[in-house]
Amino acid sequence: MQKQKEELMPRVGTFRGKPLLANHQKSWLWGTIPVWETLHANRWPVYELVLGSHADQPIHQKCVELAKKHEIPVRQETSARMKQLCGASDHQGILALMGPFPFVPLNQILDSTNSSDVIVLLDRLQDPFNVGAIIRSAAAFGVQGVILGTKSQVGITSHVARSSAGTVNQIPICRVEDWEDSISNLKQNGYQILAATLAAKLPVAQSRSSESRQPVVVIIGNEATGVSPSLIEQCDTEILIPMKGTAESLNAAVAAGIILYELSR
Repeated sequence: MQKQKEELMPRVGTFRGKPLLANHQKSWLWGTIPVWETLHANRWPVYELVLGSHADQPIHQKCVELAKKHEIPVRQETSARMKQLCGASDHQGILALMGPFPFVPLNQILDSTNSSDVIVLLDRLQDPFNVGAIIRSAAAFGVQGVILGTKSQVGITSHVARSSAGTVNQIPICRVEDWEDSISNLKQNGYQILAATLAAKLPVAQSRSSESRQPVVVIIGNEATGVSPSLIEQCDTEILIPMKGTAESLNAAVAAGIILYELSR
């Protein structure tokens, strides 16, 4: 189990002997809200905080105070140098050098004290902005946890964290290699498996009765091909969002937000 956990954590680069999130440039997280949320949660390793020479907003000072509290080195650089470090000009005067994201075991999600009874499973989503937006919706609706695959699936990157507005720090996120074992584990724990598909007949609003609130796992599939056939075979029910317009489908993040709202009612 320990070996599997280590394999799921990127070890592309190092910072003074410590593993980085990815290669050096891709290990920088930027933007006031994502950095603040990360420092505030104190879960995801931050190795260094970099401030711009004109970073004088109250939130910058709060980030510095948290960094000092957590004994994280702080230094100052020019805006041009910060752009060079992270490869982005919209850094808002603050960067954080990140270590590997702290994925949790599936059992930790199942044992969560969160009162929600919904888990989101992402199947081969490749757009970091979709993944980040879905995680943000999951946090907004109090979802119990998010499960990611390891094949053809974007992990937790700086772009995902930014798109989530830092909420990757607020919700347990797991990565699993074996869907079959994971789905079996979820079913043994009483979860109903729902897959959002275009071929479904059952509207999401009708997928759960108010009398029996069985916990559910909702699967959101790949942006182009949807939920993989092997996962559809393992699911209990296929669900859809009824649409009256001419569009055939919705963006994955938009669809996930609607589904999570309906399931939270």
